[in-house]
Amino acid sequence: MKNYWMMLVLFFCVLTAALAQEKNVSGTVTDQDGLPLPGVSIMAVGTSNGTQTDFDGNYSITASTGQVLRFSYIGQKTVERTIGASSTINVQMEEDAQALEEVVVTALGIAREEKALGYASQQLDTEKIADVPTTNVVNALSGKVSGVNITQSSGDIGASSRITIRGISTIFGNSQPLIVVDGAVIDNNTYTGGNSGTDVPNGLADINPQDIETINVLKGGAATALYGMRGTNGVVVVTTKSGKKGKALGINIHSSVTFSKPYIFPDYQNKYGQGHSSTYFEFVDGFGYDQGANGGDGGTDESWGPALDSGFEFIQYSSIIQNPNNPQPKPWVSNPDSVIDDFYETGMMTDNTVSLSGGSENASYRLSLGLVDGTGIIYNTDLRKYNISGSVDFDLSDKWSAGFSARYIKSTSENRNAVGYGEVDNQIGQLVWGARQVDWSELKDWRNLPMIETNVPNRPTPLNWNLRYNNNPFWALDNNLHPWERNRWIGTAKVAYHFTEGLTLNMTTGIDLFNDIRETQRLFGTVDFRNGYYQITERNRYEVNSQALLSYNTALDTKEKLKLSMSLGSSVMLNNYRLFRGTAENLVIDKLFNLSNSAAPPELIDDSEVQKINSVFGTTDISYNDYLFLSFTGRNDWASVLPIKNNSIFYPSASLSSLVHSMGNFNPSGISFLKLRGSWAQTGSAGPLNPYSVSPTYGLSANPLNGQTPTAFLPNTLWNPNITAQTETAIEAGIDARFFNNRLRLDVTYYDKKNEDVIMPLSISSSSGYSSVWKNAATITNKGIEVVFGADIIQNSNDGFNLGIDINYAKNDNLVTDIEGEGVINLDYGNIWNVYTQARNDKPIGTIYGPSFERAPNGDILYSDGLPVQGDSKVLGNSQPDWVGGLGINASFKGFRLRTLFDMKYGGEVYSQTNTWGMLSGVLEETLVGRETGVIGQGSMEDGNGNYVPNNVVVNAQNYYSTAFSQNIAESSVFDASFVKWRELSLSYALPSRLFKNMAVQSIDIGVTARNLALLYRKAPHIDPETAFGVNVGQQGLEYAQTPSARTIGMTLNVKF
Repeated sequence: MKNYWMMLVLFFCVLTAALAQEKNVSGTVTDQDGLPLPGVSIMAVGTSNGTQTDFDGNYSITASTGQVLRFSYIGQKTVERTIGASSTINVQMEEDAQALEEVVVTALGIAREEKALGYASQQLDTEKIADVPTTNVVNALSGKVSGVNITQSSGDIGASSRITIRGISTIFGNSQPLIVVDGAVIDNNTYTGGNSGTDVPNGLADINPQDIETINVLKGGAATALYGMRGTNGVVVVTTKSGKKGKALGINIHSSVTFSKPYIFPDYQNKYGQGHSSTYFEFVDGFGYDQGANGGDGGTDESWGPALDSGFEFIQYSSIIQNPNNPQPKPWVSNPDSVIDDFYETGMMTDNTVSLSGGSENASYRLSLGLVDGTGIIYNTDLRKYNISGSVDFDLSDKWSAGFSARYIKSTSENRNAVGYGEVDNQIGQLVWGARQVDWSELKDWRNLPMIETNVPNRPTPLNWNLRYNNNPFWALDNNLHPWERNRWIGTAKVAYHFTEGLTLNMTTGIDLFNDIRETQRLFGTVDFRNGYYQITERNRYEVNSQALLSYNTALDTKEKLKLSMSLGSSVMLNNYRLFRGTAENLVIDKLFNLSNSAAPPELIDDSEVQKINSVFGTTDISYNDYLFLSFTGRNDWASVLPIKNNSIFYPSASLSSLVHSMGNFNPSGISFLKLRGSWAQTGSAGPLNPYSVSPTYGLSANPLNGQTPTAFLPNTLWNPNITAQTETAIEAGIDARFFNNRLRLDVTYYDKKNEDVIMPLSISSSSGYSSVWKNAATITNKGIEVVFGADIIQNSNDGFNLGIDINYAKNDNLVTDIEGEGVINLDYGNIWNVYTQARNDKPIGTIYGPSFERAPNGDILYSDGLPVQGDSKVLGNSQPDWVGGLGINASFKGFRLRTLFDMKYGGEVYSQTNTWGMLSGVLEETLVGRETGVIGQGSMEDGNGNYVPNNVVVNAQNYYSTAFSQNIAESSVFDASFVKWRELSLSYALPSRLFKNMAVQSIDIGVTARNLALLYRKAPHIDPETAFGVNVGQQGLEYAQTPSARTIGMTLNVKF
């Protein structure tokens, strides 16, 4: 009996082992049309064992007989198959119509079907965002979203970019949209000010484009009302990639390298060199080189000198290089290509990202590591960015689920280039106001150049073509550095509890925390800072947003035609900001950049702010028969920046969406989808108010009394205890139509927004002890139309060729009214050489205002003694475009894929300081006219008898150009800002899967990319009309000798395992 039982146990053991024996199962997965499906996830249920189909739909997995394989793919119904005796399992999947309904992430992270939205939103997927590498993801939106206006500040590596949606809705304060990343609100500010105006990337640029799944742009009031007072300018909702439950481990590798060169230059003249004289021939007779603080030709920094390449020889800066002790005359020759070849660099950027993702039945995960490392087109400028992110999601039980995401970004630069013209910091000024004979290659090796004594003893500096106004630019870029470092943490935690079917509680907390340090370092011998200079600015900021949302969904009838969805929630926002700035204007020891090295007590600023918003909100959505959708939302904010009696603000909205094509017997030929929508909403904001604008608060002076006793001061703007929030009322109507099985798509939207009680500081009498007072003192309207059109021109042709286009167009009419007092106010940061940007009654925001030409009665420019007469200051233009648009073309053929993008702006004006200084100093091509014969200006003059006759007085060219283009006449440098750009190009090829059939590799894509390929059309000479001096409202429409725009060309590699 004992042997019997032993034999029975052995039998079952062998049987169990046989049944459990693993084997290799393979097969092919196809779609409903029998075509191979790559990327299908296959999981052995109950294990972490899984794989994916390759490019041809084939798969292979090791599993045991009796196990269940689960096949899942987006847009397809999940299929399960039990492993039997056969080692081959082929699966044909079916389309899941419900899953194919487009779902978008809307306000507060609520996912809704696109068809149910009663307002316009536009979503971009990862391919349109990350196809063409960029250091700033904001630039990836340019030309792709209607109603969105992107302005890039310059061609510097990591330069900031400005984004506005449906016009400008505030005169002061932030006019850019709220940025939300995975539920965490992040700060997108660049914090311009201090540290010589150096530019750094804005907050959204910290997000790795390779980590982004979608970007949804919420434009109108109904779309953003649930964000309360912070959503008035629109909201950009970023959803990052995550792992997928039931999906095997996948590894993605992205690698790219790009090379950049400036591609928009002023049209320089190359016939006359450095010099300054009333007449050309007098100058030739008297030219000389004065070694010392004045530099070449007694300190002249203009190009009104002798003709180049004409046989002249002079002692010049290069003579000092050749023989410092006994400089000799050298040929006076041109170097027409030196700016392009020697001054600017070829920038290079590498971008590498490795990500791992996957999941089990009840959990998913993703981990991403990224590194961007690059150098700019300006000598010794750079950017390095480390990006680490991770996310996990769990189904803890049938009731509980949780998720966490976190990312850390460290951005650093040894030297950020300064913004705008300045002899000290932005070396590009030497190209705009300078000498045209300079060979920059001779000055680049500054370490081997003679040291020249300056007008301050013991403060020598390397030789330059001119030392009165300019240091050697390469010495300055190597030594007068602007280091920058930003450490940022962004995180989200979410927990959900499912009470019963249709009733769920979601709780989310998001945090954005950063530390930003910027420095300005200037060595002994620096122009205007001969004894050195040091400034350090440190900003620490964190914001926490926590919310709870209770949602309920149910059907109101037995046939489930009438459905109700409701939610109720509350949130708390806490924002804490601290600024420290220390300045030492004279140093004791050269190259020791520390506040304790200051010869006098350093100037110190230590400032902090705390802001809080408490909110409650609710939504009600009613749908009928899946074709009529009605939505209501309401939110109430209690904001600490407003006076207690006025700090409660309610924001309601209502929207309606009607799917006409699903109603009754409506089924016209060719129409596959037709939606009518409309909405109304009220939103608002606190505009420019900071936490202490509405009550009397003192600040501490940066300069203590007698260097020791702290002194306090009141702000220049008087507080106002009666101020209220700005209020915006918006209506929107639109139509979304699709034809011929979605081959043609058309979306048209009209909107009308009115902002009342706009907050601004109005001037008051200085006898009050203040310069201005906070008031609700203006109205702003924005009206416009947006059009989005798409067409699949060729789709799945016999040879596998596909061709499609996407077009977007947006026109916005902005108008300011009801500004109290004089009806005009200058904008922050909007002032260059007597040119101002303003808000002015009955004009759009961004009026360009400055000195003009005096005009004769017939409209001609008026001349006196041959020179143009300065007229009054007047409106010269406006920075806002009439309309913006984009054209995208995408094509594919077998393994090849092509994407390209053109974008354009029409209308608006730009004031060009490059043009003013280049004409005044004689470096631009137009100044060749009249060099030796004199200039007769086109216009009229008085004949002495009260009559106006054509001007016929010949004047010296330098006198003419330095009068017509100067601080006293700005009209000559205001131009139409219209342009058309070839913005992006991406050509990629997916290698045939047979090349790695027996490998772990799923796919390999290689490609070439380009950004800013060509400026196809412009009216503004010498500059890129798109760029602006900065991202603030007042800096738009002002070009200020920024780094020229850069063209980038590169290669990409994407590998999936």
